[in-house]
Amino acid sequence: MKTLCTFLAVLFISLFLSSIITMSGDRMVLVERFTSATCGPCAQNNPIMDAFLSSQDPDRIVGISYHQNWPVAGLDPMYNYNSGDNELRRSYYGVSYIPQAKFDGIIQCDPAYSQSQLLGFFNQRKDILSPVTIIVQDSTFADSVMVRAIVFCEALLSSPSVTIQFAVIEKHIHYSSPPGTNGETDFYDVMRKMLPNGNGTPLVLYPGQTYIVEKRFKMDPIWVSGEIRPMVFVQSGNKEILGAALLTANFTMLPNPGFKVVTQGQSQSGTFTIQVPYVASGYNSPVTLTASVDPPTSGITTSFPSGNVISTFPGSATLQVNSSSSVPVGSYTIIVTGTSASGKVHKTTVTYLVGKNYIYVGPNRPALQFKVDNVTYSSTQFFMWDIGSTHILAAISPQTFGSTRYLFQSWSDAGDTVHNVTITALMSAFTVNYKVQFKLISSITPSGIPATITGGNVFYDSGSVANLSISPTQLQYNNQTWYFQRWQGSGNGAYTGGNPSPQIPINNVIIEAAQWDTIPAIGIRNLNTEVPKTYSLEQNYPNPFNPATKIKFALPKSGNINIRVYDILGNEVAEIYNGFGKAGYYEAQFDASNLASGVYFYKLTANDFNAVRKMLLIK
Repeated sequence: MKTLCTFLAVLFISLFLSSIITMSGDRMVLVERFTSATCGPCAQNNPIMDAFLSSQDPDRIVGISYHQNWPVAGLDPMYNYNSGDNELRRSYYGVSYIPQAKFDGIIQCDPAYSQSQLLGFFNQRKDILSPVTIIVQDSTFADSVMVRAIVFCEALLSSPSVTIQFAVIEKHIHYSSPPGTNGETDFYDVMRKMLPNGNGTPLVLYPGQTYIVEKRFKMDPIWVSGEIRPMVFVQSGNKEILGAALLTANFTMLPNPGFKVVTQGQSQSGTFTIQVPYVASGYNSPVTLTASVDPPTSGITTSFPSGNVISTFPGSATLQVNSSSSVPVGSYTIIVTGTSASGKVHKTTVTYLVGKNYIYVGPNRPALQFKVDNVTYSSTQFFMWDIGSTHILAAISPQTFGSTRYLFQSWSDAGDTVHNVTITALMSAFTVNYKVQFKLISSITPSGIPATITGGNVFYDSGSVANLSISPTQLQYNNQTWYFQRWQGSGNGAYTGGNPSPQIPINNVIIEAAQWDTIPAIGIRNLNTEVPKTYSLEQNYPNPFNPATKIKFALPKSGNINIRVYDILGNEVAEIYNGFGKAGYYEAQFDASNLASGVYFYKLTANDFNAVRKMLLIK
């Protein structure tokens, strides 16, 4: 059985920074291995892979192993420990056989592994500069670990939508006897957990921007704490690993800013700060900086005016890039190389844009469409345009999604719905602002009642107030007299009650159904055929009540009747009935389910008669 080791940690009042993990500019190649403790060929190929990985510079390559549940199901304890994440990564790549490995997600390595084959794949990737810098900090508090990834985008990506993956790796797991069927007892780079899971976290990367993503996990007592390490990698939509990060034994590099824009046709310069923000514990070797232009271009020179050696940490040096008037329009990469006294090398890059500029164009709300140069987009776009070039920006309005509509409001540069922009060195972004509208959906029940709804089936600005009304409230239809009863509303802020003309606040989609019947009103009924001599309004019963009560009143004459309920501040909270009533004795029903406990007043208005009484709602 595997040796169990309890993770020991001291409680601190604040989080303690325990390690810095980074790869900056230069590439750390990621090898993702699919294996199993029940796979015979895996037992032959794993030692070859392990030997290869251990023979390379640990700053330049890292491995992670995803264990599978075949060929013999149920016998691989590393798969059983976390089947979900292992399956997600297998499905992501469509792996149908093992052993199998992926170099940076795009180079497939099938059995049988060989040192020359693996070295060839590694050499294909190791010198390709990463477009991202990843700096990872992990902090412990008791058995909880917080992993923070600082991702700096150094270059323009053709597809900026990526996924950031957090993995917890156990470097070496040893069993005293084989746990599976293939005889292996030692397993390396075992994936224990992915945060939040094997699907990762979506991220959109733009040049010169810094992104911070944090995840947390708890140490499991079955892990050997000294073998546990967090690892972070960024993967593009075509599955290419753009950058990976692991614990460094030396220094890191980070530029600020990531790019500079200068005009073409005159002598120009740009200044960058090259930082060594984090170093490994105990590291004290000076870092000497050099810079080169890619592609090499006559007229572009680099220098470090204040010196090119960083000997205190964190520390920085100033990089100055100069360009003459003869330098053609273009995007130039400045590769900055840092070399320690012991010969350890790391690289980072900055971009020097001559006569070009990076421009963001996007909507203020996700998924809304707009056009750039007559091409339709539905997410923020990042362009590299020539200074002085002209482009067409166009809003698309209206845009309707079900019962929600979006209308063009403004461009951030105050331009018209469709307008031309001429790019300058000072521009950076154009945002199209859309305002949201919600529909007030109205209907009549039963359908066919020939009443007219005003203000229904209309879109309203969010935050506005809709005036809804129905007329008439009494009519003849199919040889019967029909009476408006009440509005039945749904949606936050909707109105339910007998007022035929309510005001409704609009903050979402509202549905209002006008209820009709052949009796005068829901909740009001004639008690007998007698005609009273005087008007009267009786005390409600029961009182106090919860949540319903009855109100009796008498009408000596036919006419319009209105019964309304007010709170203690005089605000109308309900309309029990508003319509025609014949002379007689009546009883009204009032349901206060939607009201809070308290004192309320009900008022009867009939012809020239008015009366008010008090009632108490106790819930």
